[in-house]
Order: sequence, then C-alpha cells, then structure tokens
Amino acid sequence: MNANLIPLLALAPYAAVALGLVVTLTLFLSLKAEMHRTARRERRHLDETLARLEEAEGRRAEPIFVPVSGPAGINVSRRVHAMRLLRRGEDVSHVAAALGVPRREVELLVRVQNFVSGSQVKAAAGAE
Repeated sequence: MNANLIPLLALAPYAAVALGLVVTLTLFLSLKAEMHRTARRERRHLDETLARLEEAEGRRAEPIFVPVSGPAGINVSRRVHAMRLLRRGEDVSHVAAALGVPRREVELLVRVQNFVSGSQVKAAAGAE
C-alpha cells in the first residue's frame, strides 16, 4: 500500500465519528427548531381560544330580561264576580279595574258568555 494512504486510513474512523456527530447535531437543531415553531403555533391557538371564551362569557354575563306575565286567566270566583257586575250594567273597563285584570280578558269573557248563551237558546229551541 501506499505510504501516504496509511495515515489517511487510520483517520477514517475518526472522520466517520465526526461526520456522525455533525449529522446528529444537525438533526438535533432542526428538531429543536420544529418544536419551537410548534409550541409557538399552539400557544397562539390557545390564546385565540381563550380570547373567544372570554368574549363568550362577557356576552353571557349580560342580564337576560324575561317579561313576566300576570296570572293566567280569570279564576272561577272572579269570572262569577265579573258576570254579576256586567249584569248590573257596569262598563267593561270598570269591571276590569275592579277585578285587577286586563280589559281584553273581560271583553273575551263577555264574548264567550254571549256565544254560550246563544248556543243554549238554539239548543232549547231545537228541543221543543
């Protein structure tokens, strides 16, 4: 073998180790950079999600106003009282004020009573 080649062959294992270290260092640094980019992207995504959540909580914190309606309908005793007042000739608005119910409910009560009275008259005429 050539005398100049023998020292180079003795250095080959060292060159291979050095090349392996350079490749390993390059892979390590590229992995580190990729992890840093991923962490930044995830942090940005988390910040956006938290901002949306805080915005949603801020909107929900506003009070919701639900209109409260009065009592549902006229009970039986109020209906009887209303019919007595109406038979005495009281005005619909006076009856509504006296019972503490809306005028339209008293008007509806009058219409229903007239309808029922009309159908009872027809039934009585049909039975004779």
